[in-house]
Amino acid sequence: MPDNIFLTAPYFGSRIKVHQNGTLEIRNVRPSDTAEFICLARNDGGEAVMVVQLTVTSMLRRPIFNNPFNERIVSGNGKTTVLNCSADGQPMPEISWTLPNGTRFIGGTNHGSRHQINNDGTLVIRSTHKEDAGKYRCGAKNLMGYIEKLIILEIGQKPYILTRPRGIIRSISGEPLFIHCLSDGSPRPRIYWTVPGGHTLTRPQVLGRYQLLENGTLIIQDTTLHDRGNYICRARNDAGEAVLTVPVIVIAYPPRITMGPPSSVRAETGRPIQLNCAATGIPKPEITWELPDHSVLSGTLIIQRPTPSDSGTYKCLAKNHLGTDSKVTYVLFTVTLMVFYKHLFSLLYSNNLDFVREHEQKRFIFQKHTTPSLTSSPSVLNVN
Repeated sequence: MPDNIFLTAPYFGSRIKVHQNGTLEIRNVRPSDTAEFICLARNDGGEAVMVVQLTVTSMLRRPIFNNPFNERIVSGNGKTTVLNCSADGQPMPEISWTLPNGTRFIGGTNHGSRHQINNDGTLVIRSTHKEDAGKYRCGAKNLMGYIEKLIILEIGQKPYILTRPRGIIRSISGEPLFIHCLSDGSPRPRIYWTVPGGHTLTRPQVLGRYQLLENGTLIIQDTTLHDRGNYICRARNDAGEAVLTVPVIVIAYPPRITMGPPSSVRAETGRPIQLNCAATGIPKPEITWELPDHSVLSGTLIIQRPTPSDSGTYKCLAKNHLGTDSKVTYVLFTVTLMVFYKHLFSLLYSNNLDFVREHEQKRFIFQKHTTPSLTSSPSVLNVN
């Protein structure tokens, strides 16, 4: 025994036993048990000696990959591609590679100018091109077994943007704006938009007034002056990135009335009258009318069967979020003699002369002292 320890049969220790037949049993061997063991058999006739050299090595282990999962690798055309396949085991496993065309390489050797297996099992492919794409199988083998994993190599194409606007994009305030960023590449690029405020949209989504579509188009609803600035589109994949900057200006100006009624209008009672009012502006202004009784209606104003009491000041208002423009006209409705006598004769035939005299007196007083009040229910046509 090591350290000049003598054990006589039979002997029963915690790890070591010497059986009656002379067999030495060592349980749970460890590297420290490495030593020279001497067996001595003795009787009255003499003795015999046998020397046994025991060497304890590390425990044998089946190969295991440091990354046991199958992988998908994207490399660029013309670049150097590195496929990792490191493994552990006891004894240290031997690494082999099988290429997509069936060629098998063993670790530690150089296989031509473009393929090489390093000592750690890494496969290096120089000047990678499209023909190198495919399924690569890495194997690790030792005395305890063999394992294999799959690595799929794709030769990527750097993204490039298909749509490039010419110059500045002009948007009308209040209208939706579409900014396109169609791209191509392998693998399919992901689109990222950075808006002037600094926020980045990283996936198809709706965020407030912004909407990013699957194809990379950015939609801005109800544009305002605050939406002007540079919009940056980035198309990314594993092979690289392409960038597009789109400058946007938003066109807007306050309303300006371009066509309206004159400052004063004289019209006959009983006949319809139309008051037109048109305006320009961005966003498109809303046209409203303020009537003599201060009520407000929208659109083109038409007064059906007007009476003198409809006389008064009519104001056209054109509004958008940038401002207001207005134009005022005074409309006077008068009664012609023909209309008056026609009405008078109808009253005479009613055989009520007292009522006729009273009505005639009131009509002339009313015309002299007209108080603007709306009694004939003006109607309004919407402006398209």
